[in-house]
Parts: sequence; structure tokens; C-alpha cells
Amino acid sequence: MPRPLRMGRWVAVVLAVGAYGASPRAAGAGDQPADKQEAPRLEAPFKRRKPTTEEELRRQLRDVPEAGFDQQAAGELYAPIVQSLKANPSQNSPPADLGMKALQEKARRDKRPDAALLPWLPGPDNVLAKEEAEQLQNLSLKLRTELRRAATRNRSGAEKLPPALLASDWTKPPAVPTVTQMLQTEPTDVRLLLVDVLARTVGKEAGVALAKRAVFDLSPEVRGRAVRALALRPADEYTRVLYDGFRYPWPAAADHAAEAAAELKRFDMVPELMKLLTEPDPRLPFKVGQGYAVREVVRVNHLCNCVLCHAPSLERDDRVRGPVPSPGERFEPYYSRRSDGLFVRADLTYLRQDFSVVQPVAAPGKWPAEQRYDYLVRTRPLSASEQAEFQKAEAEGTLPKGSPQRGAVLFALNELTGKGNGNAVQDGIDGAWGPESRPRTQQPDPK
Repeated sequence: MPRPLRMGRWVAVVLAVGAYGASPRAAGAGDQPADKQEAPRLEAPFKRRKPTTEEELRRQLRDVPEAGFDQQAAGELYAPIVQSLKANPSQNSPPADLGMKALQEKARRDKRPDAALLPWLPGPDNVLAKEEAEQLQNLSLKLRTELRRAATRNRSGAEKLPPALLASDWTKPPAVPTVTQMLQTEPTDVRLLLVDVLARTVGKEAGVALAKRAVFDLSPEVRGRAVRALALRPADEYTRVLYDGFRYPWPAAADHAAEAAAELKRFDMVPELMKLLTEPDPRLPFKVGQGYAVREVVRVNHLCNCVLCHAPSLERDDRVRGPVPSPGERFEPYYSRRSDGLFVRADLTYLRQDFSVVQPVAAPGKWPAEQRYDYLVRTRPLSASEQAEFQKAEAEGTLPKGSPQRGAVLFALNELTGKGNGNAVQDGIDGAWGPESRPRTQQPDPK
């Protein structure tokens, strides 16, 4: 058993509460609220690049590296802090970045410096203003109450939620972080409702949240509804999310971005998509100084890593305060009103996920057999052996010539330039592709 991690008076904790943490307008988008507009008619169902099922996507994400603490490590890190709190409840709060420092120390002890390389949020981007924090606290408590009321045995309760969630409180911009954070791992019917709520909400933050549903949600049905909602919104709200999807290390995100761009008939994206063809595989290492680094998707167990994401809290009047689940003890859903143990404050966030998915856990103990994982992209240096292997393949010319992401770009270009764009981009296409890989640009047969 690894020895406890000592950090002066405080010992490392867990992170579990999770992250609270000029394009033209799309066709048909106007200045009025989205719920007042008439949706353009889009083909149904989507033309998909790959018929990957929701469960197949879930399995892909199950195989990505895990970062942060598991339940056993969390328990070993918690114990000294809990004992210290019981002995002296009035002691001062530990440092706000306790979780980050704890992981860095653990990485040094384990001789795994890459284990602490996560996309930490710098201040002031990681701190909510007082008004924002109060809104998050009030809305999260209210939404948790609605979910508890709607839940029934063996059912998600989604059929009881629409009257509550489509009320004005939830379709205002300040509610976007709360509904997105809390509903994105619910069953499909609830995630469909999440899309409906976001579709009725004006503002860029709702547009970004919808685009992330279109790119990252595992359900084709949810992604489809999100794209149809995007068709009613200004394109500059969400276009950056689509471009980022094409560059995402998980290839499925690029597939979904391509399907969305094609379904939305985003002909204006063609020039930038052609530039993407010249970019390297986003999964391959790249030169950094004298060495190499790689961008990769990692997953963090939501219940085991609260303090990694948020600042610890000892004050009852801290905003957006929630208890940290106790390893080895029965898990209490919707956060109980307990007064002992560890707490965090979600108005200060050090990690923010791209998306979250529920996955099975090998050794859940008294916790649920399926738990939430938060997915994000980190950049880490290659180890000496990895760098040697990569340089050998590079010298021998055995690196992959293409990538799934490039294939997604080609799919989008084929769909866009083959549906009404004629020869407008022909010159650029000739320069970007050889004759064998050029996308079709002829007008579709009117018959």
C-alpha cells in the first residue's frame, strides 16, 4: 500500500463534484428568440459518416487513459484530513489549490510527472463573480429538487420534467451552466429535454452548449436535435466548436462535427475546411523545443476527484458548497445535507471538462456500479521510449499518411461542395487534393 501523502498539516484530497463548473448567420436565423422562429426543414435522418452506435462510442471512451485519483487513492488521501477536521473543526481552510498540489506531489512520488499534466484553469478564468456564484447555487439546488421529484423507480422521470424545465427560469442565459453540467449525463430522454431548454435560450453560451451536444453526445438522436436547434441560431455562436471538433483527438468528435456542418449546409466553412486538410493528425506527437509532446483525451472519475476540480471549503457560508463523497461509504445521491466530512466550493474551478459520460467502474464498492467520468484534453511530453519509437517511424516513413479527422473533413467537403456549390471552390480544391482524393463538386442530378 502506498504511504499517505504528507503536505504539512493538510494531506491531499479528492476531486468529485466536477466542473461547475465573423461568420454569417445560419440560414433562417433571425434576431428574435430561438423559440419564436420557425425551423428550416432539414433532411431526416442525418447522413452519417459512420453508423457508430451509442454503446460503441461509450466503449471507445472507456479505453482512454484515466487521470486523477481512483476511489482507493482518494480514501488514502482523505483519511488524514478527516481525522484533522474531527480533532480541530475550527482550523483554517486548506489552500484553494490543494488538489492540484496533491496530484503534483503524488506524481513526483510515483515518478509519473505526466500524471499531473492536466489543463489547469488559470485565474481569473477559474473564479465566478459573486452574482454568478449565487445564481449557480440557487439554480443547482432548484434543479436538484426538480430531478428528485421527477425520479421514479426504474425511470428517469423525464416525462415529468418538461413543465418545470421549460419554465422561464431555465431558459435564461444564467441557467445554461447549471442545466448543462447537471443534465448531460442523464438518460437520453432527459438529454433531449436539455437540448430543448438550450434551444429556447438566447445568447452565445447556449449556442456553444448546443454545439457541444452536437459534437460530443453519444446519442445520434440527441446530436440530431441539437443540430436542428443550431439551424435557428447565429452561426458565429457555435462555429468555433465545430472547427475544434475537427481537431479533437477523439476521432468521433470530428465525425460529428462533419455531420453537423453538412446538415447545416455551412458552405461558408469550405475555405477553412480545406485548410484543415493540410494540418497534421491531431493525435500525432509534435515538436516542442528539443523534444516532442502529444495531445490526448483523458478521463477523470467525477466522484473521486472533487478537490482536484474545486477549492476545499470549511465555511458553511461558502457559495455553491457541496459535500465530497466518502470513499468506502454508501453514496448519497443529489448531495445530502450532512454537516461533517469534506466539502468543496464550486465557485472556484481548476479543471473544466469538454463533456461527461457515465461508464461502468471495475471496483465500485458501495458506490454505484456506473459512475460519471469527465473528459478533457491534456498535452504531455513523450517519454524517452515513446519519442524514440516515434522518431524511428518518422525516419522510416511508416507514420500514417492520413487520419480519421482528415477523413471527416473530406466527408464534410464532399457533402457541402456536392450539394449546390457548383464550381465555386474548384480552384481551391484542385490545390488541396490530388486527382484521386478530390471531393466531388458537380451539381447533383436533378432527377
